[in-house]
Amino acid sequence: MAHADYVFYTEKYFGDELTEATASKWLERASDYLDIITFGRLTFAFPTVEAHAMKVKKAVCALAEALCAIDLQRKATAPQASADGSFRGAVASVTAGKESITYASGESSSVYGKAAADASERDRLLRGIAANYLANIPDAHGINLLYAGGVKHVPGFTPGNDHPVQPPPEDG
Repeated sequence: MAHADYVFYTEKYFGDELTEATASKWLERASDYLDIITFGRLTFAFPTVEAHAMKVKKAVCALAEALCAIDLQRKATAPQASADGSFRGAVASVTAGKESITYASGESSSVYGKAAADASERDRLLRGIAANYLANIPDAHGINLLYAGGVKHVPGFTPGNDHPVQPPPEDG
């Protein structure tokens, strides 16, 4: 489930990169990414303080725009099938004298081009965006959303039930 919707994206985040037709796809993927880097905390302990919840939703919107831009860059530089069945990339340059055409190699100098070409660059970009919004933002239990240590058990869910299962008692 997306942590932000198109109405929030346009009216609170003031986004204009995503269309109403594509927003749900990218907002959902951005929410999934945030769930991964917050260790699932948003699924069982979404922030209850309104200012903190707004930061999470804005992070989703910023990530959705970045994911969309990365995908557009990937598609623009991906090899394309021509009418004769051969494959070629996007045209990078054309020279008229002795007719020379250079095709894009899939890399670009933009951050989105680098992210489209390299998974580690993509992760670095997305984590940076998320950190800008989520740094020092606690979940409903007061644990920083980006904190990776000290979590002994992440509550699970029973199928069809939106309430977390209680963790088993600790042996000790």
